[in-house]
Amino acid sequence: MAKDKQEQKKDLKRIKAEKKAEKAKYREAFERLKPLLYSFALWAVLMGIVYIPMIHQYLMDFFIDFVVKSTVFMGSLMFFPIESSGCPLISVAGYHMKVIFECTAYNFYLFAFALAVFGKWSLKNKILNFFIFVISIFILNAFRFIIMGYVGKYWPHMFHQIHDYVWTIVFGLAVFMLYIWRNDKSIKE
Repeated sequence: MAKDKQEQKKDLKRIKAEKKAEKAKYREAFERLKPLLYSFALWAVLMGIVYIPMIHQYLMDFFIDFVVKSTVFMGSLMFFPIESSGCPLISVAGYHMKVIFECTAYNFYLFAFALAVFGKWSLKNKILNFFIFVISIFILNAFRFIIMGYVGKYWPHMFHQIHDYVWTIVFGLAVFMLYIWRNDKSIKE
């Protein structure tokens, strides 16, 4: 009978230790997710600010103009047949597109800013990581326009599906993978 009570006490201690270890794992996982959760919250606030009427038109004009001019410049440097007859129009390989605000990747730039703000990184790494995010998003977005010009020219029936679904997923995965890479590098430093 004494052995049974001792075994029960051991079992209770083991169960308590397992529960404590499990709680510690959840706490650690939550601590690791905090920067992402805070980043999503800040991103939502920034997205709301972007659509304040006084701010929206200015940002929209700036981003569209910047994307058209920079995409034409980058495409021309790489000898792609790309041109613009004026903002917001862009032509790739003879396929004409109109750049709208949602095509500027502004929301991904805002999310990159939020990640840099809440990343558990040194100030130097916050600045470096934000710079890496911005350059990566910029290059990816420029190539998106070039690729979509060829998609529109050769497979016009697939243009909207690829534009609306494939590229949204590609951008989301790219930012997520950049975050994982830069977070691991920054935490180790």
